[in-house]
Amino acid sequence: MQNSTRCIDMAQILSILRAIAGQIDFRAVISAVSAEIRDLLPHDHLDVALLNSDRTLVVAYETGLHTEWDASTTATKPVVASPIRDLFTGVVDHIVTDDAQTDARFHFPGAFSQPIFAAGLHSRLHVPLKVEGRVCGALSFSTQKTAAYRPGDVNNAQIVADILSSYFFSLQQSELVKQGELQKRETEARAEGLRVGALRLTEELENARQAIGMDLHDQTLADLTRIARNLKRLVNKPTLRGSELQLVQKDVEHCVRELRVIIDNAKPSVLQFFGFCEAVEALLERSVRSATSPLSYRLCDDGGSGVDDLPANTVVALYRIVQEAINNTVRHANASTIEVRLQRAGERIHIVVEDDGSGLPKGGARRTGGLGNIRTRASLIQAELSATAGPGGKGTRLEIALPASSPAHQSQGEKQA
Repeated sequence: MQNSTRCIDMAQILSILRAIAGQIDFRAVISAVSAEIRDLLPHDHLDVALLNSDRTLVVAYETGLHTEWDASTTATKPVVASPIRDLFTGVVDHIVTDDAQTDARFHFPGAFSQPIFAAGLHSRLHVPLKVEGRVCGALSFSTQKTAAYRPGDVNNAQIVADILSSYFFSLQQSELVKQGELQKRETEARAEGLRVGALRLTEELENARQAIGMDLHDQTLADLTRIARNLKRLVNKPTLRGSELQLVQKDVEHCVRELRVIIDNAKPSVLQFFGFCEAVEALLERSVRSATSPLSYRLCDDGGSGVDDLPANTVVALYRIVQEAINNTVRHANASTIEVRLQRAGERIHIVVEDDGSGLPKGGARRTGGLGNIRTRASLIQAELSATAGPGGKGTRLEIALPASSPAHQSQGEKQA
């Protein structure tokens, strides 16, 4: 590799401008520049590093030898870990080293210099990219040879950087605008999803009210009517037998039990008085009894999940999610076992509902409504939801995760549930 100290001329400047004109991708720009200036500034690796808006992070785009600096390989890195941090902060106006492998400037605690060493890069030349006199990034040339760059190369590199700085800055701002638009659309989509989900929950709430009304009419009202009729018949009798009173007593007790089931479905008293784990266990017991095929359950809780320490509205929402998941298993999964696990991992709470049933078919043709309600409830309390196949690809595994200090978020439907 033959180094030259000749100065860049106007023809080469125009050639660079023509090469980058119309390019809208960072890598396409630096690849075009690399081809134009390789004879003037020999290099095995060329990269441009750009600062974020608050100048704390840097992301790099490269051509030539591939390293871990490239944005497609790693995420943004903190400026303080960059081996050319003094250039970003304005301490120096350029950096030239004959051998970065041994240069102390590239060796400090926490330095992200490994890509240099892994690629066998030795000679390095760095100049700043500036917009309106402020450093916005850096242009870097590297070779696998030692002592490849001379003082005259710094001037040429700075001219190239000055040509590219405004172009790269414009591309960066364009990317930020695109990301802002994307985030805006994602936010709007989430808001629309929550609106539709809340509407669906409202419909479910109305269905639940109608079901309660039907239960009261068909069961409780019928029981009370029968009891009243029997009491009227007994009042007109001159003598009463104990067995007749026992029948009335049994009717009253049956009616009370039915009312308790209806009330508990509407507002789980076990959850209120005994806590989340006990309420889920009571729910599992009732669900297993009502299953049309043999179904066993297991509840795992080490007592340290912290669910009961969450805001009351969040606890109710989690209970409804688990209730929906258990109902889905009992009604649709044809499962023989169901397991609920309450876990704490660091500052996050995890609730897992797992069965060995038929699972979620491809395309979500089954259990879509129930899963949709679960997703909406999870979104309303800012919980993460994962619905996958169980161990070995069998059954369904539903996992809800949220911070142990989850804020209280409550839909109107949950307030009335």
